[in-house]
Formats: sequence, structure tokens, C-alpha cells
Amino acid sequence: MSPAILAAALFISALSAQPAFDGASVRASQSGRGEGDWRDDIQASPGSLIMRNVSLKTAIRWAYHVMNYQVTGPDWIESGRYNISGKAAGPADEDQLRLMLQALLTERFKLEFHRQAKELRAYEMVVAKGGAKFHESKIEGEPVVNPDKARTTVDVKAMPASYIVDMLSKVLHSPVINNTGFTGRYDATVNIARYMPDGSAPFDPVATIVLAVQEELGLKLESKKMMLDLLIVDHAEKVPVEN
Repeated sequence: MSPAILAAALFISALSAQPAFDGASVRASQSGRGEGDWRDDIQASPGSLIMRNVSLKTAIRWAYHVMNYQVTGPDWIESGRYNISGKAAGPADEDQLRLMLQALLTERFKLEFHRQAKELRAYEMVVAKGGAKFHESKIEGEPVVNPDKARTTVDVKAMPASYIVDMLSKVLHSPVINNTGFTGRYDATVNIARYMPDGSAPFDPVATIVLAVQEELGLKLESKKMMLDLLIVDHAEKVPVEN
């Protein structure tokens, strides 16, 4: 057998070996049209995956287990919203569901991408001197964020470390790399008022966030250049293939 034929056979074999959903649905979402309706919802259970009102970028991130800053592509992969559901033929853990979603995104969105390592300015998040000022949550279920405008505080319950990193990446407009060792779900309360300027000095939002994270959570954000792995979308169909 020639090398070219062997390579083709191995490629076809790898595709056929990739797990796929026994049944799946992908539809454009009618949610997220108005203010306050932007939240997505992802529920993964053994053998089943339900994603409501998610962007294609969110679906890609979940499928390939990467952070928000690692996925780049056309603007619409963040603005378009979809409802995606899949059911396996039998029991399947989260890692298997991710592989099944990868196959579904390739099939329905015709997703094509490449990976690239690039040096970027980023924030490395480490535990500050004195230790962390939050504790692991004992609450089951979805994360809860309760802002109290009267006291200018934010109370967070059962928040995964990955959510915190994503949130900081968005407000700092820069990748945040979690080198704290924390990977669970946590409860914390942040008092924002004490870091707001009194008018005597110009307001620096980045410096304020960095200070608040260190003082309130016991986490230090250090700016530095780092080599980061990126997933770059080369092609995707905005209107998915019909179910």
C-alpha cells in the first residue's frame, strides 16, 4: 500500500472512530434579542448535552475545553445565538460529550480552524501573599451572582474558577492565565465601593480591578508577555445545516 493511500485510510479511520451523538438538534435561538436576555445555559449530564442561547464561540470553547481569549474568528461567532442539544446512544462522560460536540460543529457549521502559538500581553493570576480570601462552595447547581447596589458589593456563590478567569479577561481586555491551582467552585463577596475614586484622582479601571482582586480575593494579577495557544476559526457557516 502506498504512503498516500495509507494516510488516507488512517484519516478515514480516525473520522469514523470519533464518537458522535445518536441524535442532535441545532437551531437558531430567538433569545438574546433584548437587554438582559444574553445569558447562555449549558447543561451536561451522562449521555446528554443541552446548550441554550449559546454563541458559536461558546460552543467551540466548550467542545475544545479552551478559554474565551483562545478562540478568535469572525465577529458573528460571538453575536449569533443557537440552541444545541445532543443525546448519546449510551452513557457518556463529559470528555466524550466534548468529542461528540466537536463532530457536530464540523457537521452542522462546517467548522474549520487551525491552532497557533502567539506571544501576547497577558495577566498571570497567582495567589497573593497572605493567601486566598474566599472559600470552596458547598452549594450545588448553577453559579449565582448577586450585586447589591445599595452596599456596592457583589456576592458570588458556586462560581467556577474558569468563570472568574473569563470574567477578568473580558473586563481587562487581555488574557488571564490561572496559575493559582484553584479549579473548583467558590463563594466570595467583593466590596467595590472602597476602590472607587473620590474625585481627587483620575479613575484607572485596570489598576482598580487589579487592586480589588488582590485586596478582596487574595489573588495577584501580574502583567507579562506569554506564549499562548490560540484556536483560529478559518471557516464556519452562520446558518447551520438543517437537523
